[in-house]
Amino acid sequence: MQNSEAPATVQLFPAGALRALMADLFAAAGVSRRGANRVAEILVEADLQGLPSHGVMQAEGYLTRLKCGAASARDEAEIVVDNGCAMVLDAHDMLGQLSADQAMRLAVAKAKQFGAGIVAVRRGCHFGAAGYYADIAADEDCIGLVMANTSPVMPAPGGRERLVGTNPISVAIPTEREPHVVLDMATTEGSVAKVRIAARDGKTLPGNWAVRQDGTPTTDPNEALKGLLLPSGGPKGFGLSLVADLMGGLLSSGAWGAGVYGNAFGLSKPHNSSHLFIAIHTGHFRPSEDFRHEAQQAADRIRASQRVDGTDRIYVPGERKWETRRASDDKVKLEMKQVETLLALSADFGINPDAFLASVR
Repeated sequence: MQNSEAPATVQLFPAGALRALMADLFAAAGVSRRGANRVAEILVEADLQGLPSHGVMQAEGYLTRLKCGAASARDEAEIVVDNGCAMVLDAHDMLGQLSADQAMRLAVAKAKQFGAGIVAVRRGCHFGAAGYYADIAADEDCIGLVMANTSPVMPAPGGRERLVGTNPISVAIPTEREPHVVLDMATTEGSVAKVRIAARDGKTLPGNWAVRQDGTPTTDPNEALKGLLLPSGGPKGFGLSLVADLMGGLLSSGAWGAGVYGNAFGLSKPHNSSHLFIAIHTGHFRPSEDFRHEAQQAADRIRASQRVDGTDRIYVPGERKWETRRASDDKVKLEMKQVETLLALSADFGINPDAFLASVR
């Protein structure tokens, strides 16, 4: 590899150049070129939508898992159950973006045939933003529902033992015009990735995000990572997390609760998470165009609703990310630390990053 220096300040990199570098890295780690391209596309898309916690910053962990054998380089999950509208996939610890993409597309195909498709996944890895996969279903006239479990970081109300994870839930509802209505939420007040970003950047957390191991509140992200994260909405968030944990884990015959390792045991142990993908085809209930029309009316009603003083605009779930993506000019903002990490990974995997670095000049 030729010697290259990273930009000295925050830079805007063309998404195409970043995708190319990401794809080269994953291909060098043993993933097929097709799979590497898809993972790169999904990671960069998260950054373009303003979700850096689910974007290319995750690549280092994924590549470390691939290198040490904690993740598999395969690009297709094994179908172990195919029973009408119900399927179970064994991901064999492959990259979560690939198994999630496969699972949702299978769910959509089943939904078009049966009205609903339900695909549970076991032995999965972190797959990034759940809303990305729910939106795949919405593009196909389906309501998309995605759930996943992660390593336990959240106690039950009144407790101080890690029982369930940040367990994301996403629902996408198709509308006549973009964006679709897309709910995408962690069941904790803040995700682990966002806490890690705060720790990296030396920032404090909101007061309702975390507690120390003894249950006392903290705004220190480093203490939060050693302690517990609090549920979104109190007992309601815990309940939603538990439901996501059990639905994915039990339907797939996969891991749940303390059986989900995530990053809690480092990057040398498989993630071992369970996922659930549901697609409901609107055309099996009524004409899809009628469904989309009324869904659009509902979204427009929210946008046009009365505002309190000081509020300039009311958004529909998912709209902010969609607008961020449109305003990005297909460029991703990377900080110096991220660029340095990408250069180190390039050196580790024998990739020449000069074309990537030159893309900002």
